Amino acid sequence: MPKIIKDLRENIIKTAINIFNEQGFDAIDMRKIAKDCHIAVGTLYNYFPNKKELMYEVFNRLWYESMNVLDNLIDSSIGNEELFIDYILCLYEEMEKKKGIGFDLLRLEVIEAKDKSVKENLFSYSNFHKRHTEQIDKMIRKSYDLDSISESKLDNLINTVTTLIISNKGADKEYILFLRDLASSYIYKHIL
Repeated sequence: MPKIIKDLRENIIKTAINIFNEQGFDAIDMRKIAKDCHIAVGTLYNYFPNKKELMYEVFNRLWYESMNVLDNLIDSSIGNEELFIDYILCLYEEMEKKKGIGFDLLRLEVIEAKDKSVKENLFSYSNFHKRHTEQIDKMIRKSYDLDSISESKLDNLINTVTTLIISNKGADKEYILFLRDLASSYIYKHIL
């Protein structure tokens, strides 16, 4: 009869997060995790059939933590264009803390492989992307005092801002002001 280890799945995930936080994505190795958890590699594979599946769980934990930080920022804001700046600054801080794990996962195509709601293997249909889109929608509506935004116009704005955020690794104030002004210009021209 196999030995039952209490909370092993959770322990595996926490161990992988610790390795990621200390050494980065590439240092995560199934053998090392098994060793650190004091289990056989085969036992680890009973819980996670491959590194991608495990890293998807790590990604979810880390980024949903960040999403909650960003939600709290939006909810506690009085709601003006400064919220846009604060949101982008906070997003950059969270991205830096997470050491680019999202990029590594996209590289491994883990989101498409894991998320059951994915349509035609597009990241834009994953649950994570949907939640982030809803969050940006909420932030923009609160920043610019908008009641509703058409989905297609919001998608255009989100895709543009997201691409510009990803393409710039730093969070300097001048660039963030540029993003805010770009969003403001688009909103005032196409939405209001």
